[in-house]
Amino acid sequence: MATKTHLDHETRLNQILTAGRELIASGGVTALTVRAIARKVGVTEAAIYRHVESKEQVLVMLLEDVRQSVIGTIEQTTAPDSSALDKLEHVLQHHLSFIESRRGISFVVIAEAAQFQEPTVRAAGMKLVEDYLTVVAGFIEEGIKSGEVEPSINPAAAATMFFGIIQASVTRWLFDSTAHPLTENVLSLWRMYRASLAPVNSVRFSANPDQATT
Repeated sequence: MATKTHLDHETRLNQILTAGRELIASGGVTALTVRAIARKVGVTEAAIYRHVESKEQVLVMLLEDVRQSVIGTIEQTTAPDSSALDKLEHVLQHHLSFIESRRGISFVVIAEAAQFQEPTVRAAGMKLVEDYLTVVAGFIEEGIKSGEVEPSINPAAAATMFFGIIQASVTRWLFDSTAHPLTENVLSLWRMYRASLAPVNSVRFSANPDQATT
C-alpha cells in the first residue's frame, strides 16, 4: 500500500511539473499559479496542495529538473576519453538543442528565479548556474592541462563567457526564432569560442582571419 501511495505522489508531481512548463511556455512565470496548475491537471487546488506547498516550490522543482536534465545528460553522454574541446562542443550542442526542445522555458525560469526574494527559489537557481559553470570550467581546465587551451585563460571566466554566448543566443531566439535559429548556428558559435581558447603560440594569423590555422 505504501508503494502505491508513493507512485501516486510521483505521478502527480510529474503532472504538476508538466502543467508548470506549459503555463510558463504560454504566459511566462506570472501565469504559474496553483489555481492554474489545478485547472491544467484537472483537479482541485486542494489536491495540488497535497503534493506541493506553493508555486515557489513548483519553481524549485522545475529548476532542479533543468539542472538534472542538462548537467546529468552532459555527464552521462560526454565520452570520458574525448578531448576537452570535443566535450565543450558537445555541451554547446546539447544545451542549445535542449533549450530549443523546451521552447526556452529553462532560461525563463532561471531569469525569474533571480528576481524572486524567496530564498529557496534563489538558491535553486544559483545552484543550477554554479553547477553548470563548474562542469564547463572543468573541461577548460582539462584543455589547459592537455595543451588544447591557452594556459593564461581563467577557467571560471571562460566558463562564464561560454554561458553568456548561450544566453545571448537564446535571448535573440526568444524574440525571433525564425531569424535567429539556435541549433543551426551551433557550428559558427563553436568556431568563434574555440578560437578564443586557442594557445597563443599555436595560431598563425593571416590577412584573412578566416584563414588562421592552428
